[in-house]
Amino acid sequence: MRDPVKIMGSLSHKSPHSSVLRGMNRTLLFLFVLSASCLGAQSYDAALGLRLGTEWGATAQIRLPLVQKNFVAETILQSSLQRDEGLFTILGKQHRPLLSRRLNLFYGAGLHTGWNNEIDPETNEKSAGPFGVTGVVGAEMTIGKVNLSYDFKPAVNISGGNSVLYTQTAVSVRYVIAKRHDIWDKAKERDQRRARKQRQRDKRKAQRQQDREARGKQWFEFWKKGN
Repeated sequence: MRDPVKIMGSLSHKSPHSSVLRGMNRTLLFLFVLSASCLGAQSYDAALGLRLGTEWGATAQIRLPLVQKNFVAETILQSSLQRDEGLFTILGKQHRPLLSRRLNLFYGAGLHTGWNNEIDPETNEKSAGPFGVTGVVGAEMTIGKVNLSYDFKPAVNISGGNSVLYTQTAVSVRYVIAKRHDIWDKAKERDQRRARKQRQRDKRKAQRQQDREARGKQWFEFWKKGN
């Protein structure tokens, strides 16, 4: 009687699916190694670079841990590829790490203002520059000193501009000029975060005390009638 282990081994070598399975195993191994390397990586405090999409221009980002540890302020100076117009935008963005700090989803909002060199055909005068509110949502990835992101950035003009709504998308490539905690001291940032949480706890505690005093009873004194 033949050894069943040898039989299964010979069948696996002869099976047309064996090469596919080996390829899948290599792919899974590669993804595992890649994710492990990302998990051990470090994020950034500041980065600047270029963006290109429906507009082109320059972008700069800085992390503001005094607001929240993953809160980022971004400034964008851009020129439209569709109109003779430019925009300056300031955004506040909340980043949400996905697997690691190197891979983020983000969302936020801000203000924009700009200039318009186009001539209004009705008045034969230069159009007013746009001013309004901008939103943003997207994803970014940092590899070494290079930060890559893609975003959707709708802009609503309160005044000026060629239309009320601009729908803008772009890919940004930035160079990391300061790694995480190069600008903000790690220990000081941690102490500030703890102090902020303690103030929030104290505020909630004081509010609960005021509520109890207003009711005229403790939370467990259910038999008493409140004021």
